[in-house]
Amino acid sequence: MKGMSPIFAKLFESYVWIRPEGRGTFLESTIIKNFVERSVTDGVSNFVIDLEACPGMDSTFMGMLAGLGIGFRKTKRGGISIVGTTEKTRSSLKELGLQYLMTIEPIDEPWIKKMEEIRGALVLLDQKSEVDREDHVLECHEDLCIADESNLNRFKTVLDVLGSDMAPNESPHRKSSD
Repeated sequence: MKGMSPIFAKLFESYVWIRPEGRGTFLESTIIKNFVERSVTDGVSNFVIDLEACPGMDSTFMGMLAGLGIGFRKTKRGGISIVGTTEKTRSSLKELGLQYLMTIEPIDEPWIKKMEEIRGALVLLDQKSEVDREDHVLECHEDLCIADESNLNRFKTVLDVLGSDMAPNESPHRKSSD
């Protein structure tokens, strides 16, 4: 799809490594989500998301990460490690509460010393996706609000526009009836 950044991945012994190269947006988030879900169906439960070549992420991309983390927390099997963050991307993930759903910059994983070798072995993912974008954007933003309740205020306009039941009922334009 035009405007989409390439995404590379590969299954290793006990984990799948995923590396988006370029900004992480709603376009890439559908590809990664579908790939992780297929991998889980195939029995994989540990994932590494490598953000070294990802200079920034939109809220839908981070919501996709939150949704995956919530899924692993529910099943109590597997999880996500985030590596290659910059100060900006790490701050964005933590600001939205994702550090409670995944490990950001782990220091004791067996693959830590093999990261360059791993990055060199990755292959380009098929980047076709048949997803209702509006539903995907809504689901990702709802997952951000599940991850951290304080995100409700941050994303209330998106939730309201997309018709979420999570959208706060108070309209900022409604006057109090005192």
